[in-house]
Amino acid sequence: MATLLVDHVNKRVKDTSKQRPLFGQTALAARLYAASYAGSVTSLDFSRPDGLSTVSQTTDCGSSPSWLMLDSPNSVLYCLDEALEASNGTITTLRTHPNGTLTKIAHLKTLAGPVMSAMYSAPGIPKRKFFAVAHYTGSSITTYSVDPVQGLFEHAQTFTYHMAAPGPVASRQDSPHPHGVVVDPTGRFVLVPDLGADVVRIFHVNPSTAHLEPMEPLVLNPGSGPRHGVFWTPRGSNSTSSDVYFYLVQELSSGLSGFRVTYPGNGISFHKIYEGSTYGNGSSPAGSKAAEIAISPENNHIVVSNRLDNTFGLKKDSFAVFLCADTIGKRFEKVSFLGLYPAHGSSPRHFSIASTQNLVAVALESSQSVAVARWDKRVGAPGVLLGEKKMDGDIPSVAWDL
Repeated sequence: MATLLVDHVNKRVKDTSKQRPLFGQTALAARLYAASYAGSVTSLDFSRPDGLSTVSQTTDCGSSPSWLMLDSPNSVLYCLDEALEASNGTITTLRTHPNGTLTKIAHLKTLAGPVMSAMYSAPGIPKRKFFAVAHYTGSSITTYSVDPVQGLFEHAQTFTYHMAAPGPVASRQDSPHPHGVVVDPTGRFVLVPDLGADVVRIFHVNPSTAHLEPMEPLVLNPGSGPRHGVFWTPRGSNSTSSDVYFYLVQELSSGLSGFRVTYPGNGISFHKIYEGSTYGNGSSPAGSKAAEIAISPENNHIVVSNRLDNTFGLKKDSFAVFLCADTIGKRFEKVSFLGLYPAHGSSPRHFSIASTQNLVAVALESSQSVAVARWDKRVGAPGVLLGEKKMDGDIPSVAWDL
């Protein structure tokens, strides 16, 4: 089935001193930010029929920007610097401007290898926000208290982990490697997939202090390498604590796991409902590894990016699409694999869907480029390529600002 679908798709789609605006001061309709391991964060404009063009660029984030988290209402871009080969990473806040430029607000040295972050809040501290950061090489999780309007933040907590022995994939599981951060729909729990330890670390958010309180982790198959996760609730659900599901992509096994989530007492519980490959019934190509996961804007598909699988030709990787709901977003507990779709390049490490524009931007790490494709709402997957921009360095993250 997957091969037939691949063939069909192939036929169908055949500080301001450090930066300056390149195309004037006019606000642009479709803004996109891209992080590069070459040491830059670039503002891009997408327009039809011109495609992608560079608006401005900054080096204020650090030597190896790895993750972008945009707070659009407050015009603040949070940038993690993985600082490859360095003993410490950094976190920087950047003010976004209508003309595309980015100016530095705050910059803080942190533990090594920050690769993903997510915002959360606490009812008892309504005027502040908080964010958690996963540190891959630092085997740690850090948290920060932030003034969202000013973009100023300060360190709050650090959790560091150790392993008695390497995991089954010793080259990648030599130590704990927190890789993702996701907040549950109730806002009461923060989850951190740990690729090295084969667990998802779970924290309760203290409603008065916003401190993360460790709970028993979710234990996964040995050697699976959990990377990123996403929560899903049916459209029209009356409560954020009923009909909740958690889907987890596993990098080392190229797998997808699904869990029904319940909230007994003041806790959180997971019951597995699905386990499968990001290649359906087929085996994963040698050297391939799953990366990012998202729920489609239509709320009925799970979308996963596959890296280095060459499904659509040399250096042409894929997206895997799964059905998780019927056409009106109601519960569909039996997840089903629908097929593979083109990623328009090599190693799609991250992607960002702009539902209001029917666009998806793809961070093609190995292609050293950003691709923008039409979002095909009918199939819940990227469609025809609309524009591509070659960049300097590997591209790990992209973020729309619409």
